[in-house]
Amino acid sequence: MGFTPFPYDVTASSLDDVYNKIETDADFITHHLDNGIPWNEALVDTYPYDNNIMNDWSTRLTKTPSDHKVLLILTPISGGRDGLADYRKGNDGMALVSPFDTHGTNKDFDHIDVKTAYLNYCKRIITYFSPSYIGIGIEVNLLRKNTNQATWNKYIDLQSYIYDELKLLYPSLPIFASLEALEALEGYPLGIPAEFSGDPTAYANSQKIAIEDVLHKSDYYALSMYPFKMAYYNSDYPSTMFEDVFALNNGKTIAIAETGYTAESFDAYGLTFVGSELKQRNFIDDLLVKSNQYNVEFVTYFVLWDYDDLCASLGLCGVDAFKIWKDTGLYDGLGSERNSLAVWKSYLSLPLN
Repeated sequence: MGFTPFPYDVTASSLDDVYNKIETDADFITHHLDNGIPWNEALVDTYPYDNNIMNDWSTRLTKTPSDHKVLLILTPISGGRDGLADYRKGNDGMALVSPFDTHGTNKDFDHIDVKTAYLNYCKRIITYFSPSYIGIGIEVNLLRKNTNQATWNKYIDLQSYIYDELKLLYPSLPIFASLEALEALEGYPLGIPAEFSGDPTAYANSQKIAIEDVLHKSDYYALSMYPFKMAYYNSDYPSTMFEDVFALNNGKTIAIAETGYTAESFDAYGLTFVGSELKQRNFIDDLLVKSNQYNVEFVTYFVLWDYDDLCASLGLCGVDAFKIWKDTGLYDGLGSERNSLAVWKSYLSLPLN
């Protein structure tokens, strides 16, 4: 049971606070790296990478509690889940440069340059962190939602290549790609791509096929789950949600790669998302009851501490994309414990079987 070290402000002390809470309130940590790939350097295996990257890695490694298991999860897909990940060098989220600008335009996930660079990057980061688990893709089925079958086929070719190559080098290391599998349940998605002409069944079937494609080369059925972001943004999610989404696991061990639930209501994207401390507590209780029942490998709760201060410091409190997870913490913006934290700690205190 763990968290990402997502800070609640830009200060060094806020980062320290979060790592200190992870040490006491978890036995697991997830380093979620969704901020670009050093494509050009990785292509020719120039290493160490830029100081921006190496300093980030060093901070994460130094502050990670020594007795915690570690998940590294990275992705070759962009933050918008619609193309090749950005370039990372002196800054995060930089524009792609030659030859990856062309690969990005063509969405050529299966190009030998992309395969070579991403494999080299994965090998370097595994060697650096020695993780307990490695995720090689984040919410990858959304690429199928946001693009087309041809692009999806190219991505699957990349994932299969990376999985096979890493398995040869690290046969005992669990390797997987995460999925936002609620997209495969009818009634859950907020929108259906034009490709499916408004037919929810056709879209759900395409997502089920995409999930099967991913699971052919994935040790775990690893889920990204934020039900309050789905069609149930202003109502309770169905009581069978966990059973329904877990049933798509194709025999794989289930893991929760990231999850969360808002404890406050907010307006974004023209909608009013309804949240409360009680709704969050009930979600945490459901999550952990079902995770225990289904022998889930691990649970990552993404935001430990509400980031009100961070969005104020960055001037982003009015940005819809920044509002979504702002109040999902088990600690509120003042650092006070929410009711859901007691439920979390009650499970954390149980003996591991």
